[in-house]
Amino acid sequence: MLIYALNFLLGISVFSFKNTLEISSNEWVLILCGFLAIFTLFKHQKPLSLNGLVFLLGFAWMGWFSVQNLNTHVDEIYLNQSILVTGVIVDLPEASTDKTKFIFYANSPFKSRLKLSWYGKNRPALQTGDAWQLQLKLKRNNGYQNLGGFDYEQWLFYKQMGATGYVRSSKSNQLIQVNQTNSMDQFRQDLRYSLQPFLQALDFGGVVNALIIGDRSFIKESHWELFKDTNTTHLSVISGLHIGLISGFVFLLVQFLWRRCQRCCHQIPAQVLAAYFGLLSAFLYALIAGFSIPTGRAFIMAGVVFVSLILRRHHNVWQLYGLALILVLANNPLSIFSVGFWLSFYVVGVIIYGVKQHQDKSWMFRLLYIQLLISVATLPLIAWFFASGSLLSPIANLVAIPVFSFIVTPLSLIGAILVLIGLSYPAELSFAVADQALAGLSYFLGLLQQFEFNQWHYTQTQTLDLILFVLAVFITLTPKGLKLRLLSVPILALMLLVPNEKIAQNTALITILDVGQGISHVVQTQNHTLLFDTGARYPSGFNLGGSVINPFLKAKQVNVLDKVIVSHADNDHIGGLTDVLQAIKVKEILTSTPNKITRQSSLCYAGQQWRWDGVLFEILSPTKNTRLKGNNASCVLKVSTDQFSVLMSADIERKAEKQLVKHQQEKLNSDILLSPHHGSKTSSTQAFLDAVSPSIIIISSGYQNRFNHPAKQVTDRYKANKIKAINTNCAGQINIKLGAEISINEYRKDHARYYNRQCSDL
Repeated sequence: MLIYALNFLLGISVFSFKNTLEISSNEWVLILCGFLAIFTLFKHQKPLSLNGLVFLLGFAWMGWFSVQNLNTHVDEIYLNQSILVTGVIVDLPEASTDKTKFIFYANSPFKSRLKLSWYGKNRPALQTGDAWQLQLKLKRNNGYQNLGGFDYEQWLFYKQMGATGYVRSSKSNQLIQVNQTNSMDQFRQDLRYSLQPFLQALDFGGVVNALIIGDRSFIKESHWELFKDTNTTHLSVISGLHIGLISGFVFLLVQFLWRRCQRCCHQIPAQVLAAYFGLLSAFLYALIAGFSIPTGRAFIMAGVVFVSLILRRHHNVWQLYGLALILVLANNPLSIFSVGFWLSFYVVGVIIYGVKQHQDKSWMFRLLYIQLLISVATLPLIAWFFASGSLLSPIANLVAIPVFSFIVTPLSLIGAILVLIGLSYPAELSFAVADQALAGLSYFLGLLQQFEFNQWHYTQTQTLDLILFVLAVFITLTPKGLKLRLLSVPILALMLLVPNEKIAQNTALITILDVGQGISHVVQTQNHTLLFDTGARYPSGFNLGGSVINPFLKAKQVNVLDKVIVSHADNDHIGGLTDVLQAIKVKEILTSTPNKITRQSSLCYAGQQWRWDGVLFEILSPTKNTRLKGNNASCVLKVSTDQFSVLMSADIERKAEKQLVKHQQEKLNSDILLSPHHGSKTSSTQAFLDAVSPSIIIISSGYQNRFNHPAKQVTDRYKANKIKAINTNCAGQINIKLGAEISINEYRKDHARYYNRQCSDL
């Protein structure tokens, strides 16, 4: 069963790497050859043939499920315009000071799940289950595409969202019908309101709320960072661990009590009755959590074990594991896009293996062994998914798992039950103890977080390193009798000999990050790194510094920025600076508006230049005593190797371009121009293009931005000058390497998947 499950998973995974839903002619040949091999070998190699058939079944199942999912996406005719939609609010709305985020199931004029936001101070209090008529503006699923960044488009596909958008201010926005049903979502919402007076005053009330009903919207950002930096985030929300813990506790308690009655055991075996209660408790806990994909997966895993006990089938534990894996994937093959799916099944597999080890030792030793085993064994997987990890996570989890498992989670659930039955004081006491336990744990985790060596990072260029690390970990975990564990030492030593890609002397790697309607460029030489602009910060608190720039720099193992240039003070250029300064050490800041930066900074002006590793950096504008203001006063930077050059023009417009052509014409000529002001109609004059004479122009603009950048008249001008234009809203992150030749890579092309927005959508 386990082998069949793994082949089913392999077939699903192989399809997920396709860049198109269409089956190519080569793929059809391989599929037909596969069926032919299965038919030919079936009589003499039945197990092999069945596994091949299961693999093809997984491939086909993922394809069919993906097609059905994409068919629910909103048609182009309804996008990018004001449209009246009726539907029902599903799941719990998340309200903050400036907006309410919610999931809306539309039933007219189309049927689809929509991820919406409602802005404004006078917006209504939304309730799950309510039917609304809403004036919406929708757009195609879109996310930033960068190394190290969160793949929002994949997440939307996984969550089966047909489009995203917001509610427009309109008299047409009307509540059609209040939810009158006693749905579980309504119960969860009522429970959230009941818990709010008890939890809002607690420092860790958001974590307690998440453990009870799976609602993570109230967890503080600082707590998320703490859990993330110590690899303990899986404990802070309802997960397979918590559902398994609670259902397992109920199972053991019922079994213990039932066995006190000898006569009762003759009627119904204690193990069977306890399995019914364990199954029921797992179902109720998953239900209270909204039966989300992770909790549904955990329920299936627990249910397989309890049902086997109820049916009195003594299956091998690995058979049950394989059956659970098949059921989870059959229910939703998109689960493979969830990190939780891989971690949960991986951890359960490690536990199954660990339980059978050291059975002659005390229960305390075995418990500590399993916890350490989980922490060490998951390091490679965490590195793969998050491009980083915590070296101290084994110690962090050794303390955090018991605190969450035996104190925080039970007391949180007990407190919720006490609230429901009206016992306010003991409920308040229960929550207070859980909060204090989390406060003590956070103090301990904070100490671990402070160690500089705690965080380590992995880049995509270090795949061989990661493979060697995974191999070393698995060899370390092999049974003692195989006598293979010592091999892990030379394998780890090999990691030191693996050559990592380094930038050569007189070579520059320039990365134009995909930050939507904004600018952020990273310039790397052999030993130095410069950041040019930092993207935007939005009223919600979301900013490109924390969500795009910092993850990219960490993935590239950049811990120090030698220089940051903030071209000017517009939000889409300076907004992410604060988060960058908090996360990365910065040696020097240059800007045209030093009064807008709280940290010490210097004025950028024409004539400044420096050389790093054979690469020349020159500030061409503004002049030291310039009268230019706003966009036209932007810092303009030229980066040159011996053979090639790139001109970074920020947001300059006609006035600054005219000044540059007049005073710096001999220095403007460049192979690549980073388009002025996102390609607006107020920039890229013909005289300026003639002076720069680029062969390639890179445009940084947001997908379907409200400014309509780049302007058509400007892109037409680029075409008329036979300049190749590449836009971040189409290409995602763009890498330019100035070496022996110019090489350019587009992230969306290199990492294309069938569920991502394609360039042809523009």
